[in-house]
Amino acid sequence: MTRAIGWTGVLAVVVWVLAHMLYLGPIRDATEATLAWAVTLAGASALVAALTVLAFGLVEAGSRPAWLRFVAAARTAAAVVGSAVVLVGLLHYRDTEPHGEVRWIAVGLAVLLGAALVHWWVVRTQRRIV
Repeated sequence: MTRAIGWTGVLAVVVWVLAHMLYLGPIRDATEATLAWAVTLAGASALVAALTVLAFGLVEAGSRPAWLRFVAAARTAAAVVGSAVVLVGLLHYRDTEPHGEVRWIAVGLAVLLGAALVHWWVVRTQRRIV
């Protein structure tokens, strides 16, 4: 797990450095659009994969306790990601004029709501197994 977090951090730094290097020249608008599409595509792909694995884990957790631990870890990760998205939304809300762009906050709150529902399900399933 630590190795995966380390590689994710290194990848984020490399992408950040490349984005700032490409942002300096005359290809500024194309770079910005490409990075926005790449991040959106990567995020959407990760979301679909995560939801697929989580759905399988929810189905199998009743009969296989290993999947229950996986679902609990996924719930924790979703809570962290949801909190981060809410924080980004609050920062974005503060920096935009006129105020009122709350899409990021709404998405973050939806992720936190999903994490809360999964938490409720995990607690209920753990009580039923024990």
